[in-house]
Amino acid sequence: MPIDRREFLAGIGGFGLGLGLGGVSHWLPLPVPEVGPDWNRGDQRFVSSTCMLCPAHCGIRGRVMDGSLVSIAGNPMHPVSRGGLCAKGVSGIQLLYHPGRLTGPVERIGPPGSAEFKSVSWDYALEKVASTLTALRDQGDTSSLMWLTGRTPGLMGELIQRFSSACGTPDVIREDDSDGANRVLALSQGIDAPPAFDLDSAGYVLSFGVPLFESWEGLPQASAARNHDPGKGPRWVQLDVRHSRTAARSHEWVGVAPGTYGSLAFGLAYVILKEGIYDAERVRDTMIGLEDSVDENGEPVPGFRSLVVHHGRTEVVARTTGVDPETIVRLAKEFATARQPVAVWDHAVAWRTGGLADALAIHSLNLLVGSLDRPGGVLIQPSLPVKELHPSALPVREHAAPLSRENWAKRIGSGSVTAPGALFLYYSNPVASSPDGDSVVMALEKIPFVVSFSPFFDESAKHANLVLPDCTYLERWQDAPAPSSVPIPVWGIVQPMVEPLHDTRATGDVLLDLAARIGGTLAEGTPAGTFEDLVQERGRALATARRGGVFGDEWTRGELRELESRGWWVPHGQSDSDFWSDLQERGGWFDPYYDYHDRSMFSRFSDGKARLWSVDARRAIGLSDAEIKSGSQPLRLAPTSDEAGYTLRLIPYRVMTFSSGGTTLTPWLMENLGLMTGNAWETWIELNPSTAQEAGLKEGQIVSVESKVGQFRSRVRLFAGTQPGAVNVPYGLHTKIEGWGAIDGSNPLRATGNRIDPVTGLPDWYSTLVRLVPA
Repeated sequence: MPIDRREFLAGIGGFGLGLGLGGVSHWLPLPVPEVGPDWNRGDQRFVSSTCMLCPAHCGIRGRVMDGSLVSIAGNPMHPVSRGGLCAKGVSGIQLLYHPGRLTGPVERIGPPGSAEFKSVSWDYALEKVASTLTALRDQGDTSSLMWLTGRTPGLMGELIQRFSSACGTPDVIREDDSDGANRVLALSQGIDAPPAFDLDSAGYVLSFGVPLFESWEGLPQASAARNHDPGKGPRWVQLDVRHSRTAARSHEWVGVAPGTYGSLAFGLAYVILKEGIYDAERVRDTMIGLEDSVDENGEPVPGFRSLVVHHGRTEVVARTTGVDPETIVRLAKEFATARQPVAVWDHAVAWRTGGLADALAIHSLNLLVGSLDRPGGVLIQPSLPVKELHPSALPVREHAAPLSRENWAKRIGSGSVTAPGALFLYYSNPVASSPDGDSVVMALEKIPFVVSFSPFFDESAKHANLVLPDCTYLERWQDAPAPSSVPIPVWGIVQPMVEPLHDTRATGDVLLDLAARIGGTLAEGTPAGTFEDLVQERGRALATARRGGVFGDEWTRGELRELESRGWWVPHGQSDSDFWSDLQERGGWFDPYYDYHDRSMFSRFSDGKARLWSVDARRAIGLSDAEIKSGSQPLRLAPTSDEAGYTLRLIPYRVMTFSSGGTTLTPWLMENLGLMTGNAWETWIELNPSTAQEAGLKEGQIVSVESKVGQFRSRVRLFAGTQPGAVNVPYGLHTKIEGWGAIDGSNPLRATGNRIDPVTGLPDWYSTLVRLVPA
């Protein structure tokens, strides 16, 4: 909103008045506060834990006064977040005290989807669940239980898998938002694991659409690296279809046409190879596939150089991507000659038809400049030195075609598979988050017994028979391993900062209780005790790991890393109990040493070499043998038009405040929504002014965004930071909360539908073409 001269002067006057009062407060005599003889400052304590509002798992410290949590700050001991905390993490206190939380278990007494529930006791609710699962078992249908869960790392995910395995069911469907990067590494390095990026030591970070400083799981490590003193940290270059918060914080933003990230990577590789600015000796000795070869039948197979020469010529790539030739050449030279460069990618690349080929093209840049398994490059996070809760060995029911997050609702709703006897929803709200919410509702109505563990009456919980509200992460025990993008193993503890405010129970404890009540193979296959016992057992096991240690300050981290690099490890000299107490106080365990001499982190192929666009990789992206030998186009470009008039590309993106479903409930985050556009409390689309003019649309206009599979309504926001032809839209704001009438959200994923890339099985969002119709 523009500020006129009067408002500007008034603001300046208020600023001056505040500054003046602040200045004189140091010398004006202030009255000494009077307190009574019985006054005391209260009981104050600090509790270390881990934020669970997004996959980044930053360390937090809660300040508790007289049993009430009054503030949340970052934990400076945490080796990744290092005391940093975003607005989402700070807002966790609003989630704890939110007036809309369920205060105890409830049972639905009205029709599905209604808000007609009655309060019940925990004993009644658990007995009902136990009797239902027991009846299914007695009927011989022990596998008739299905789970829909959000991201469940660590012990909670292991317990769910073990509980389900003990029931004999394979149907644990997780919304884990995988970007398929593990397959890229499997084809390139023989390592079936997602990459970790050592941004802290990098000298040049080339990001292909990754929201590094927004909603990426590696946000804390990226932010810590970005906050280095000038001249010490990496140069950040953001290649993106929109001028995002990440683009604003980078040293340079380069606008790229939607669906052309792979073409741009080929264009950069063309310049690098043409100019010879790569480590030719290292590539020759440690990699296969750069030059032409012959197959087992003596037929020629073009190497990566030939592919790039045919499909990466600068003038062609410039026309395809919208990036001018001079910028392409400059970026290639900067990247190849920089100190420890690294190229990164995520869902923005992978979640479209042809995404695997694009990701392989980007990772090829890392291979060319020697970024694998070295400081500042692409690493593999070592596993935690603990034993997991292994699933039981009971036989499980198999489907002819396994259920997935994309097809379960339609298959159950249509009757093509038998509906499970029971469904558990754990931090999953598919009625709101699914691209096809109507199919989800139909499927839920066919499942006779639905249990939700949501702390709120979300859209899916209203279709449940029982809601057993979980505690918030500020009231329960859990563990929080670092996301896979972090180069070192980190195990954060989640412990209660306050006693539960309501009659809620941690879902982990509910599962253990149910197993004990049902007995039989379920009890035998599920750990005994409480979930706190499981967390404590894992924490104590780390005391015997003979590596790493509890969180510490920067000096301690450096000392531990240096010792382990020399092959030494100094025992902590503590009993298991003292180690556990120290771990609770500091917030977790970590191992800062990365072994660059372990060649299994470079390649696990039998010859120890990496692959540049191997024949297996080309076949994986759908190229036939004939096409491989002819050097046909290895990248599938995104369509730019449709015969029915759908000519605009839909680009759903996630903002920092929506990287967890429950955060739409917190007003601090609703006010901190559209940082680059100024929007809040509603869903909007971003259009380049030229695109809006061609479509005859104006700022603030309400439109229907329509694809061939669905539509949603939104407000138009003109934003020069949007690439022409793109429709950028944040997703995640889809809840109209009762009593919070200002929220006006819609689900953009209704326009993407449930399409998947047949090559990867990942969602195909970024191939969606839409048209805009004035509402």
